[in-house]
Amino acid sequence: MEIRQTAVALGFFDGVHRGHRRVIEKAVELANGNLTPAVFTFTMNESGPAKKQGAGEITTLEQKIRILKSMGIQQIYAPEFSDFCNLSGEEFVSRILKEKMNAAAVCCGRDFRFGKGASCDAAALSRFCEKAGLSCTILEEVMDEGEAVSSTRVRRAIAAGEMEKARQLLGRRYFLDFPVEHGKALGRKLQFPTINQPIPQQMVLPRFGVYATMAQVDGIFYAGVTNIGVRPTVEKGMAPRAETYLIGFSGDLYGKQVPVEFLSFLRPEQKFDSVEALRDQIASDAQTAEEIVKKALQE
Repeated sequence: MEIRQTAVALGFFDGVHRGHRRVIEKAVELANGNLTPAVFTFTMNESGPAKKQGAGEITTLEQKIRILKSMGIQQIYAPEFSDFCNLSGEEFVSRILKEKMNAAAVCCGRDFRFGKGASCDAAALSRFCEKAGLSCTILEEVMDEGEAVSSTRVRRAIAAGEMEKARQLLGRRYFLDFPVEHGKALGRKLQFPTINQPIPQQMVLPRFGVYATMAQVDGIFYAGVTNIGVRPTVEKGMAPRAETYLIGFSGDLYGKQVPVEFLSFLRPEQKFDSVEALRDQIASDAQTAEEIVKKALQE
């Protein structure tokens, strides 16, 4: 059986922001029912382009794949960066795109770089594709408030706690969905049980503080109050994590991946004089969060 040819979107696509979405949507459009819409991306374990190392990832590979599939991408090739970084630009097109991915059409953003040492640009890709018999579409940047949408701007917004700005750049709400782990049940003792989601070290870290959030569990949306930080009132020396009180939810979510969507920053993380003062503040945060989520769900 002949393997179907593909229309391939090229990029690291961290965050899958609005600029990335334009490229991915173009691949789906180019496929037009005749080709398989595909994505070439990559992972960075011990290696990676210098400008991407240590930047803090917005999405894990698993999250990225889930978003790409929701956009209509049917085939994803995501090798480790070290597996292909020493290929010349022409070798990348012939070995990866033509031979490995069976590409008939490719598309990328204007700032796409490839080839050993990132020596080739989008114009070079177009030349190599023409030589290899592939169509090549180069897309302009998506602009927001006079500046190109970029993963750097998204990271900056998340790190500043500016979740409305992050949503504007991403085209969706920023979310965390790491597996729920057992905590010390301190939230339960405060009458505000929380789900605990440690944030992996390689991820971008949201500004420490309290957020209005929401999560969908078994098809039901719950307003939430999420603390990002290290719980200064009750514990020291703790790795950063997201602790979310889902208002009105009761049940066991341990081990499950619960997507927690961030709506607004409410207040900085702070140390309270007593557990009672902390309890009162959480109750107040919960009321504010419910109002914010209610409004968001009506939009």
